[in-house]
Amino acid sequence: MTVQLFTFAKFRAETTQEEKEDAYRTVYMLLAVALALPGVKSYKVGPPINRRGTRGYEFALTVEFQDLQSFTDYIPHPHHRLVSDFINGFSEGTPFSYQIDTARVAKL
Repeated sequence: MTVQLFTFAKFRAETTQEEKEDAYRTVYMLLAVALALPGVKSYKVGPPINRRGTRGYEFALTVEFQDLQSFTDYIPHPHHRLVSDFINGFSEGTPFSYQIDTARVAKL
């Protein structure tokens, strides 16, 4: 089972385009370090391709974990706190986070 974590954030209204680009780059570099942690498989960071339907969320990241235990171990890890604090520092309101088990299929 692989766990996929998604986090979405809104930038504060006064955030410039340059500051947004710096935020994407910084989180990208921070998550590159996470690849050295057990169970962290991959990550992506960036803005939406099309803002339609984003409800103002302009920042997104996804991290893929090997399994539920790897995800569970990462949440209290100091590296997660570092990334989380950085994102909270530029966010308008609380970022939205969501996780899925990629091995399961939804029962509709």
